[in-house]
Amino acid sequence: MNKKNIPREPGLRLRNLREQLGLSRAEFAAITGTSASTMRSLEIGNLELAPSKALLYSNLFMYMFEVDSDEASSDMILYGEQRDTQPSRKKIIIRKA
Repeated sequence: MNKKNIPREPGLRLRNLREQLGLSRAEFAAITGTSASTMRSLEIGNLELAPSKALLYSNLFMYMFEVDSDEASSDMILYGEQRDTQPSRKKIIIRKA
């Protein structure tokens, strides 16, 4: 980990997806509306990847570049696995006395 204790893995997964598409950091930064230096900071773990940015990148990978959701979901980018994002539902049982 880096000095700020930011996990590096999300940035590495982002970089791997970008490289699989054959895009340079500058090209991907231009597509996403970020600077190449910000993209570099995300990829090397000097800047934390916010869930909202992970979702943006995920949507770009899946819909613009047709990357499979098993590889490019925001959960995969952030955590390296799919997470159950649906809240658990509890049944309420009412018993008559």
